[in-house]
Amino acid sequence: MIKRLLAGILYVLVPAIAAAQQPADSTTRLNAYLDCEAFEACDFDFFRTEITFVNWVRDRQVADLHLLVTTQQTGAGGREFTVTFLGLRRFAGVTDTLRYVAPPAASPDDQRRGLARTFRLGLVRYLARTPAASRITVAIADTGAGASQSTSKHDPWNYWVFSASLQSFLQGEKTFKSINAWSSLEANRVTEHAKTQLSFNDQYNQSDFEIDSANTFTNIQRGYGASLLQVAALGQHWSAGARTSMSSSTFNNYRRVLRFTPALEYDVFPYAQSTRRQLRLEYDVGYQHFLYNDTTIFDRTREGKIVHRLLTSVATREPWGSIDVGVNAQSYLDDHTKYRLESFTELSLRLFRGFSLRMFGSYSVIRDQFNLAKKDFTPEEILTRQFQRGTTYRYFGNVGLSYTFGSIYNNVVNPRMTGGFFD
Repeated sequence: MIKRLLAGILYVLVPAIAAAQQPADSTTRLNAYLDCEAFEACDFDFFRTEITFVNWVRDRQVADLHLLVTTQQTGAGGREFTVTFLGLRRFAGVTDTLRYVAPPAASPDDQRRGLARTFRLGLVRYLARTPAASRITVAIADTGAGASQSTSKHDPWNYWVFSASLQSFLQGEKTFKSINAWSSLEANRVTEHAKTQLSFNDQYNQSDFEIDSANTFTNIQRGYGASLLQVAALGQHWSAGARTSMSSSTFNNYRRVLRFTPALEYDVFPYAQSTRRQLRLEYDVGYQHFLYNDTTIFDRTREGKIVHRLLTSVATREPWGSIDVGVNAQSYLDDHTKYRLESFTELSLRLFRGFSLRMFGSYSVIRDQFNLAKKDFTPEEILTRQFQRGTTYRYFGNVGLSYTFGSIYNNVVNPRMTGGFFD
């Protein structure tokens, strides 16, 4: 009898306690789901603490509004964020799109604050249709009398943007040490009708392996590269351009490689929609000249080849997930037996409530390794991959499944005892 009484009390109290722990206005507040790419500005904890007038939920299936954020780099080296507001359930069919442009010098904090401001602006349209409408106030900051947002400004740099970087990495232990150094210089000019990208880079990698007290094996790899890309817009779907490059790599047996390849590209979708969807085809044809460090397996120290290449890529990002697929086919006009086929697939799908699938895979068919050095590699050179060896294929892949269940609300931020050196 007592057990039945206790069971009855628990049957009544547990739902009541659970209801009391739910947000008081969880049924009247706007449920928002944030879908943001993995970059520094997408600081979900920050958005939850700055925008507290909505319920942030962890699953799109229970949301009233889906905030889909896509991004691309601007010509000046900044970043344009496109925020698409997709109405769901009671707001089905109500969509909106806002853009926020972060300047090149914007810090991650500046970017996340700019995104938060854009979120607030877009949320007003939906909040106005909820019981919270009576508590909304709108204000516009005074920019000064006579100020004009559309006044064009003189650009003394004529749209040119320059950047330089120098990086080094050092690691080691008792029987091993490694140092990597990398430097680069870039100059870019991007306008609505043309794009110029110029880059230089140099790298040095050294690893020392102590085999025993008297023997140490040293692996050194060097390389440099310089490239120029020039593109002209031919409308909303067509582009024409050319690539020129010079590079060197001890790993690939290249003392110097010179390339020049004009190209033509067509995008089925207008370029203005590139953050959401792309279907591009590019055809290149040009000349390559190779100068080798060591005599190749074909007894060559230098040679020239006419190469042509076809690239196809399809990418879309939608509320149900994203797909990015690309294929690159390359061959040589003087010898069709030398070719390379490369493909990759990146997939992220929300299959059903709380269940997601992520996958990436790439595979290459390699039939153009005419650059391989004609030499006998030592066991140490093979184990440390000091030089490229012959292969007919290359692959890489990963796949992951995740399932999340429980409370749908995701408003609380608690940073206590997060992280640590030994985590």
